[in-house]
Order: sequence, then structure tokens, then C-alpha cells
Amino acid sequence: MQNIPEMTKFIKSFRLQDSDSRFTRVLLQLFGFLGHGKSSFINTCKYVLDDAEYKIYADVKLSDGGNTTERITYPLTDALTLVDNRGCSIMNEYETGEIFAQLGNLLPFEKKVEWSRGNGLVDRIVESEPFIQTSDFIFPIFVYSVKKGLSFAEAPEIRDLLYTARDLTGIFPVVVLTHKTHPNLRDVRAKFEDMDVERIFAIENFTPEDHLKTRGKHEEVLNFLMEVIKDIDFRLERMPDPEEERKKRKKFVLTYVYNREMKKKAEEVERKCREEERKREEERKREQQRSESKCTLQ
Repeated sequence: MQNIPEMTKFIKSFRLQDSDSRFTRVLLQLFGFLGHGKSSFINTCKYVLDDAEYKIYADVKLSDGGNTTERITYPLTDALTLVDNRGCSIMNEYETGEIFAQLGNLLPFEKKVEWSRGNGLVDRIVESEPFIQTSDFIFPIFVYSVKKGLSFAEAPEIRDLLYTARDLTGIFPVVVLTHKTHPNLRDVRAKFEDMDVERIFAIENFTPEDHLKTRGKHEEVLNFLMEVIKDIDFRLERMPDPEEERKKRKKFVLTYVYNREMKKKAEEVERKCREEERKREEERKREQQRSESKCTLQ
């Protein structure tokens, strides 16, 4: 097994030019729910690789509290950039649609990400095209806090999210479980394994209150980054033209939005039909009551 300096050198020396000159950088796209440790994970990765004083790069209180509404980039090495995508608070078709647009790198960085209904997302994707860098290689990473637990009712929705992210990016998302020392770890890991997740990494983030450097924490983060690089190399060998990939991602998300809106319209039509049927039934009952009342009086 490599020691910490060797692992660090391997990660820092990774260059896309060594693998595929069509891409200029890798976007490690972090996504998931609010409050699950994405920002702390960014700070932890920066702390481990920079080997300097602990700094707060991503504001945990803002990001995990839901006040950060932008896609923010944090360069990790010359080739790797962490992206803190806006997290969702609940799982619905509007917030997940925005997640897919972020994952597909169809929305610009450092600009507000809104949960828009109707065709608002489509408009923003079209408007954002001049600002999107086609040569970015996308690698999805789903961050989930062990402390939150994972119920059987929630598992199917998360599984659908992960598999849709796979279909969108061409890569099955790596899962990072934060708060690995929590008692829920075994149960949460087992549920993700039941989803057929290929790679699961359990991490204990450094925090402003606890950033004592330990070999265990360093090795966990470095091992994670090394495995990600190996996956990137594997995928690059099989990656078609970047521009064609971008077009496929755009078509995927636009189709998702279209189907979402068609489903909503169908549900609205069905709701109105049920409402009209209910009113007719109520009127029928009232008419019957009036008839019965007339008969009684006679």
C-alpha cells in the first residue's frame, strides 16, 4: 500500500493531457440533499491535499442550511475541480430536474440556481449555452449523511435519482457517506449496496471544531480520490466526442422537463375531470333529495 506522500503525489500529478487531450478539467460534481455534508467534504478534501492550516472554503452554515443557491467551483488540483451543486430539500420532479441540469453541466457556475416550474428551466438552459465549457469532464458524486439514516420508503427515490444520474452522465455516481463513526453506518451502507451502487466510500469530515490531522482520515480521503482518478481514466478511454456528449445531456434533460410537464398537465386534466364528476354526483344527489322531498309532501 502506498504511503500518504505517495498517494498525495499521485493525485496532484494527475493530468488530463496524459489521458485524453479533448478535456481540460474534471468536474467532481457533488450532489444530494441539503445538510448532508457536501461543504464539509469540500473543506476536508482541500485540507488533506493542501496540507496546510484548516480553512473554510465552502461555508457549511450557508450551503447546508440551504441559503447557498449557486453552483460553486473549488479547484482541488490542476486537473480536478470540486463543484458544490445546490442541494434539494425534498425529492420532487422540479428539484430533481434542476439537479440533472446541474449534473449535466448545462447551467453556469457562480449563478443562482432556481427551482422553476413550467419551462423556466428550459429557458435558462438555452440562455446558459454561451457560458458552458464543453471540454469539462463530468464525474458525479452523491454525498449522503449517515446521521440522517435511510428508511425503506426513501430508498427507491434515491435509487431512481442515482440511476437517472448514471443515464445522464454515463457514469454510475460514486457514493460518499459522511459521519462514518455514526451507528447508522452499517444500515445505511447496506441499503446503498442493495441499490447496486458500485463504489461506496465512508468518510469522517474534518470540521472547524475537530480538524486534528490523523492518518486514518487522510488515508480515507486520499484513497477516495485515487479511486476516482482510476475511474476517470477508465471512462476517458471510452468517452466519445465531448460536444456530442453535451448535446446528449442537453437532450436528456430537456426530454425530462418535457415529460414532466406533460405528466403534470395530464394530472391536472384528470384532477379537473374528477372535480367535475364530483360536482355532477353532488348535483345528482341534491336532485334526488329534492325529488324525495316532493314525494314525501305529496
